[in-house]
Amino acid sequence: MKHMTKSLAVAAIGAVLALSASHAQAAPTPVAGVIVGGPGETTFKFSNLTETFPSGVGDVLSGFGRVSQINQLFGDDFCVNTGCELTYAFNFTVSQINLGGTLNTTVFTDGAANFFLDDTADSDLATASGFTDGTPWLNTVGFTTTETSGPNAGATGQLFSAGTQFADVTQIIGNGNGVLQITGGAAAGYFGIDNLITFSSSFQSAIEAWTLPLAGTAELQVVAPQVPPPTGVPEPATIALLGVGLLGLGVMKRGRVKV
Repeated sequence: MKHMTKSLAVAAIGAVLALSASHAQAAPTPVAGVIVGGPGETTFKFSNLTETFPSGVGDVLSGFGRVSQINQLFGDDFCVNTGCELTYAFNFTVSQINLGGTLNTTVFTDGAANFFLDDTADSDLATASGFTDGTPWLNTVGFTTTETSGPNAGATGQLFSAGTQFADVTQIIGNGNGVLQITGGAAAGYFGIDNLITFSSSFQSAIEAWTLPLAGTAELQVVAPQVPPPTGVPEPATIALLGVGLLGLGVMKRGRVKV
């Protein structure tokens, strides 16, 4: 009887742990044609980009990018339908620029970045074409923050960059960081309207033959909200797990009673 009590106790604990694990671990999730991180998990995107060269206040930084990795999926492995591509177009306006000092800095506002899912992979970084002909997948605008550290500490904006040779399009090297806020698109319902995307980038002079003068990479991260707990009737499997758990705990308690 003692052995049976221990076995049921182990079964009870195992059932409860299994139930907890089923809610704690989220598998990669297909969202509007793209496989992303599950609810509560970080979706990491790596991309290559091409962009313009703004040189003064009021100039517009604009460009295009193509996502080449989402979490552990590369190429078109993150596509629900093989052969798709996820691209984006962006623009920000220069509000401050500093060309003096060891590091040059730029602050941008009035930003937006829109992502497109295309069943045909036809984007071309060299010619800056084919990036906006897909279905709108995620729409975002720049989110205003104030930098608390680094070369742009104290500045308020939506995109911040720092580097060297910002006045020379042939020698410029730098990096950027900022925040985007989700406003719409096919994937907005999953990631959440008003949810924030953090991003960082690096850039330098592009190959001379490219249409736009700068090239680089960008990394974006967003966490989808956790799925709210169910409020309806539990599924049969859930009831069964709880039943085994309660049965085991009840037998374990009875086993401790001295007769």
